[in-house]
Amino acid sequence: MRRCQTGDRVRVHYVLRFQDGTTRSSRTAGVALKVTVGTEHRLLPGLGQGLFGLTEGQVVTLDVPAEAAFGLRDPDRVRRVSRARFADGDVVPGRLSHMRLSRGRSRRVRIVEVFGDSVVVDLNHPRCGQSVRLEVELVAILEEAAETDHCES
Repeated sequence: MRRCQTGDRVRVHYVLRFQDGTTRSSRTAGVALKVTVGTEHRLLPGLGQGLFGLTEGQVVTLDVPAEAAFGLRDPDRVRRVSRARFADGDVVPGRLSHMRLSRGRSRRVRIVEVFGDSVVVDLNHPRCGQSVRLEVELVAILEEAAETDHCES
């Protein structure tokens, strides 16, 4: 039976288990995720390197440390911004909210504190500083040596 190698395009099912007990799974949507072996996936940290040598139907559990998952907490990513960047009433400490950026874009941030016309926001990923457990089932090996698109779903 053929084993995964760097560059192979594969389909996997996954269960991502967070430290708070919550999970995210590809089986919920019923669609296996397409990835390239040996490349990091933007939504599933630790996946890219964890598929080497697997065969179809094989399941592997990967314990991904915080720095390889969603990163370590960076105190420089906590900033004070104008309250005008938020929709009215959308600034409650402890909650996630959308902050307007330039050119009509927005970004999800955690509100830390509110001081009149300014708001302290945390731009770190909500799950930074947490390790995760990733359970992966290799559903199919699709092809070898994909040259384009290193992570798609």
